Amino acid sequence: MSTMSSLVTAKERDEAMMRNQNSSCQLFTSHSHPFIRKPTATYLVIFMLASERKKMNIQQINSDLAITDFLDSQGFQPVYRRGTDWWYVSPLRPAERTASFKVSTRLNRWYDHGAGEGGKLFDLALRLGGSGDVRETIQLLSEGSSFSQAIPVPEKERHHLPQLNSTQAAPDRKPNPPRGISILEASPLCKGSELSAYLQGRGIRHATARAYCQEVRFSIGEKAYQAIGFANRSGGYELRNAWFKGSSSPKDITFVDRGARSVCLLEGFLDFLSLLELRPHLPPTSNFIILNSVALADRSVALLGQHRQVYLFLDRDEAGRRLTERLLRSDMKAIDASSFYQEHKDVNEYLTAKRQRPRRHRIKPGH
Repeated sequence: MSTMSSLVTAKERDEAMMRNQNSSCQLFTSHSHPFIRKPTATYLVIFMLASERKKMNIQQINSDLAITDFLDSQGFQPVYRRGTDWWYVSPLRPAERTASFKVSTRLNRWYDHGAGEGGKLFDLALRLGGSGDVRETIQLLSEGSSFSQAIPVPEKERHHLPQLNSTQAAPDRKPNPPRGISILEASPLCKGSELSAYLQGRGIRHATARAYCQEVRFSIGEKAYQAIGFANRSGGYELRNAWFKGSSSPKDITFVDRGARSVCLLEGFLDFLSLLELRPHLPPTSNFIILNSVALADRSVALLGQHRQVYLFLDRDEAGRRLTERLLRSDMKAIDASSFYQEHKDVNEYLTAKRQRPRRHRIKPGH
């Protein structure tokens, strides 16, 4: 990238910054906001020059910045490490005393096993930030982007953590109080609303979505927002709008029971709604299980076993294919039904591409 400086170690750059009063370190530490603090110099990093620094977008934040270094900058240290998985006491649940919060340094993704939810860096930063303001979070992460970029670092140059037993107690620490998602109210999905327009842009009509989705007002910290809400079987919601992807507690799967003997298994509710739009690819009658996260697959096993036939419409990424293979090898009568979208990541991506494809007009004789 043209906006990146040369590769240097964090220790060397921090020492240089502290010697230079006009360096970007002064800009970085001048913020009074507690959200981004000066990071500890322990990782091999790519620094952005202060003079070249530009505001990042959410996609760049998620792809370019390392979750482990963000957590380090906020005072959270891993309890132990197993390969590329770093395990923490959950920063989202301060009452926890065991390490059940995993960060995959290979994928740059986090998953909180105690809460049954996970995501990317921006999702985590928004929850830990306290203000709940999306623009402010983007600005602070952009300005604080001198913690390391999410790129592989040679093993010999990594900061080595002790290989501790998972039952070993975590060191005492005092994190900032987390601010989770709180549901304020849910109302019917209005035709012509901005949220309906978002679904329309994903190829899903209001007539298809209205029976399963609601307009949900929720808060993060003191800020209130609105999103499409898709309820799970435990009363939590999957939340989506044009810029936000999250979920409220409790996190769980969704079961749409139509009294059928077959069931369709999907990862996300947008895939479920997309499949309803693509009726030729559906069994004549079927129930539906929406995992809401591939990590919740085990919660669906009992329900899947109650059906004579299981149709798999899972994502065609690595995690989705692993789960598909696992279910095909199981005792249940599972069928991989994903062949029609094999050139796309998931059902919704296929539907969106199909809807955007220009229609061919038949030329009449004589024209």
